[in-house]
Amino acid sequence: MADSTSPSANRRQMADSTSPSANRRQMADPSDAPDVSARGRRTVQQQPGDAPDETTQTPVYKRPWFVIGALVLLLAVLFFGIRYYLHARAHESTDNAFIEGDAVRVSPRAAGTVLRVYVRDNQLVKAGTLLLELDPRDYQARLQQAQSSVVSAQAQRAASARAATSRRSVINQQRAQLNAALASLEQAQAEAQAAQAQADRDARDEQRYAELYKTDAVSRQRYDQALTAARTTAAQAAAARKRTQTVAAQAEQARAAVTQAENDYQQATEQISVAAAQIGEAQAIADQARLQLSYAKIYAAETGRVTRKAVDEGQTVAVGQQLMALTYGQLWVTANFKETQLEKMRAGQPVELEVDAYSGEKFYGKVESFQRGTGARFSLLPAENATGNYVKVVQRIPVKIVFNDQPNLHLLAPGMSVVPEVDISVEPQQQPATPDNEARTPRTAVTR
Repeated sequence: MADSTSPSANRRQMADSTSPSANRRQMADPSDAPDVSARGRRTVQQQPGDAPDETTQTPVYKRPWFVIGALVLLLAVLFFGIRYYLHARAHESTDNAFIEGDAVRVSPRAAGTVLRVYVRDNQLVKAGTLLLELDPRDYQARLQQAQSSVVSAQAQRAASARAATSRRSVINQQRAQLNAALASLEQAQAEAQAAQAQADRDARDEQRYAELYKTDAVSRQRYDQALTAARTTAAQAAAARKRTQTVAAQAEQARAAVTQAENDYQQATEQISVAAAQIGEAQAIADQARLQLSYAKIYAAETGRVTRKAVDEGQTVAVGQQLMALTYGQLWVTANFKETQLEKMRAGQPVELEVDAYSGEKFYGKVESFQRGTGARFSLLPAENATGNYVKVVQRIPVKIVFNDQPNLHLLAPGMSVVPEVDISVEPQQQPATPDNEARTPRTAVTR
């Protein structure tokens, strides 16, 4: 009974018989004869170099290992994607952040030539350390001149004081003479009044005796006596009046001398005041010269590190010229967040910080304050949006972040780049759970 073959098998047999590879296999291995199955069907034996049969090959996406790998990858993507989404919703971060710190510029308050420089770049100095010294000879000469002016003004004041004392004694003497003259004037006036009264009485007596003499009531001798007495007392009254005038003139002279002495004393006291003012002025000039001399030595105002040193010995410096800078005090971070990131950000929220210089090490802090204005508003040339075409740009707000504990790292310095991440899901009054404070502060429940 002849073997029955299917049309597809015949086509494959014809293709195999006509292909060069089949001819080579037949020539190389005569045993490659078709096998006959138990049912009488003839099959072609597949050789190692032949292409796989299209009817028996399984697609890759149906293979078990592919399906398992795809499921594992999908689960990983879902896990990490959901975790990242939840983390991104509760945190805001930016790479536009830098460390800031206090820095004082060291500038001279007096001009001169640098005599000595006692520090070098990046040196750690303590407060009160002598940084540099200027040539003090000019200021020493000015101080000596000012001190000489003070001594001269003091000597002038002492002379004015002695003159005032002398004028005071003269005033006392002149007042004593004036009192004596006034007493003499009073006595002379009393004597003149008495003499005038006696002269008036004698004159009346003389007139009375004259009338009596005409009637021969009295003798000629008695009349002559009355006339002589009247003339004598009249002369005495005139002399007393002249003496009173003389004493009055002397009293006026004494009064003028007292007035002159008082004027001299007033001038002396004014000279004392002028000398005192000159002393104060000279003392102020001396103090200024002494202060200028003290400016010749420049000391460190704070404990910190010397940076940006730009001074050498022999250099002539001017007032206000920056010679170096001292970085000191605590450090903080200024993070320039976009305005769209500040909706839920509040002061007091915890912050996780990563410094580029210390990869893998984390620092912790909190938001302290927000600048009331964008960085562009306080720039040297702020934008003028009322003219020309306007293109909206997302603005950035500087946010100050302080460290919970000041890091004790010598390379942590102002200007270094920081990546802060603010946890906006924490209320400002809540205490964040960080590795630093979780062990120190117990967790407390917040009631609303």
